[in-house]
Amino acid sequence: MTTLSDLCNTLALWLAQSAADDPHWSADTWSRFKLISRVHGIAPALHVILNSSDWLDAEIKNWLAEQADLNAQRVAKMQAELAAILALLARHGLPAMPLKGSVLAARYYEDASLRPMADLDLLVRPQDFAQVGQLLAQLGYHQEVAHWKHTEFVKPDNRQAVTFEAEHPDNPRKVEVHRYCRESFGGPSIDLTEIMWDHSDEGTLLGERAIIPRPEALWLHLLVHHTYHAWQGKARLIQLVDLVKLSPHLSRPECLLDSVDARFVYPSLALWQRYFPNAEADAWAVAQRERVSAGFRQWVDGLDLVNTSHLNPNPPGLYLTKALKFSEGRPGEIGQALRFALLPAVEELALDHPRLAQSRRPVAGLRAAAPGLAQAAAPDHRRTTTDRQTVGRVDPTYAAVMFDIQKTFLT
Repeated sequence: MTTLSDLCNTLALWLAQSAADDPHWSADTWSRFKLISRVHGIAPALHVILNSSDWLDAEIKNWLAEQADLNAQRVAKMQAELAAILALLARHGLPAMPLKGSVLAARYYEDASLRPMADLDLLVRPQDFAQVGQLLAQLGYHQEVAHWKHTEFVKPDNRQAVTFEAEHPDNPRKVEVHRYCRESFGGPSIDLTEIMWDHSDEGTLLGERAIIPRPEALWLHLLVHHTYHAWQGKARLIQLVDLVKLSPHLSRPECLLDSVDARFVYPSLALWQRYFPNAEADAWAVAQRERVSAGFRQWVDGLDLVNTSHLNPNPPGLYLTKALKFSEGRPGEIGQALRFALLPAVEELALDHPRLAQSRRPVAGLRAAAPGLAQAAAPDHRRTTTDRQTVGRVDPTYAAVMFDIQKTFLT
C-alpha cells in the first residue's frame, strides 16, 4: 500500500524535477493524491507538470485543471485588491511592506497563479496602524480579529468559505496587517521587525509604490514562518517551493541567518535540504545544525511532510507541551510558556480561539473557570463554530483550553 509519506515524497520529487513518471497508483491512492495536493497547496504546480502526461487519467487531469483555474481566479482577485490597497496607502504617504505570498507571487514566481494565497500580508509602522485601518475601511474592509501577530480585515460579503475543496476565488480574502514581524512558539519567540525594515527598499509591486523586502530578509522570514507552521503541524509543501523560487536571488544570506537563534530556522532548512537538495541548501542546513542541541536535531530529523502538516493522523501534541520542548529548558522561555498557557492576554488567545477573544469578558472567564468544567470540554474544541455565552457558565472554548493545560500537567 502506498502510504501518505510515500505519496508526499513522490509529489515533492515531481516538483523538484519538474517531471513525473507513471507511479501506477490505485484509484484510492489517486483520491488521496487530491487531498495531499490541496493540503500542501501544490495542485496548480502539479497541473503544469502533469498536464501533458499521456499516462494520466482524464479525470485527474480535469480535476487539476479546475484547481489551477480556481486558484488563478483567486490570485487575480487578490492581486487587484492588493494593488488598490498599496495605491491608497501610497497616496497618503504610508509605507507598507507586502510579506510572504503577497510579494512572492508577484516577484518570484514565473506565473503568479501557481502560488496559492490565503490572505494578503502587509507590514506597516506601528504609528501608522490606525490610519491604515481607516483607509482599509474606505475600501470596504471591516476589522475582524486582533491578536499578537496581526490584525485581520475582511469585507463583510466575503466572510464565509464557499468550499474547502479548492482555493476558491470567493473564499475569504483577508488582509492581515502586521505592526510587527514576529512569531511566537508559545513562549520562545522571535521578532524580525527591525531586520525587515532595515533590509528593504522603496520600489513597486503590481505597478504601485511599496516597500519591498530584500530577498535575504524575505527568505529569513519565510524560514522562520515555515518553522512555526511545522511546529504547529500546519506547514505546506508550497512553503518549501517558495524557498526554491527565492534562492537564486540571494546574496550572502548567512549574515542574517547567523543573527537569529538557529532553532527558528533550522527545521525549515532541514526540510528544504531533504526534499529539494542542492549544494547551497545543504551548506546552510549543515551550518545551522551545528548551532542547535542534540535533542533539537533529533526532533528535526523526525520531521516530514506528513507530521508537519494537516495530514498528520497524530497531531503534534498540546500547545504547552510543544512550547516547553521548543524552549529546551531555558528558564525565561519556560516562564513565558506557562504564562501564555495559564493566563494568556486577549490578543494571544485570538490567534487560535478568536471567538473566545471576542467574547464580552474573556479574562473574567479565564480566572473563573473551574477544573470540573474544563474536564467536561469536548476534545474537538478547535473545530467549534459556535460562540455561546450563557450567564453563570464558562465559555466552552475556554474550558477546552484549560482541558489542554490540565492534560499537559497530569500526563
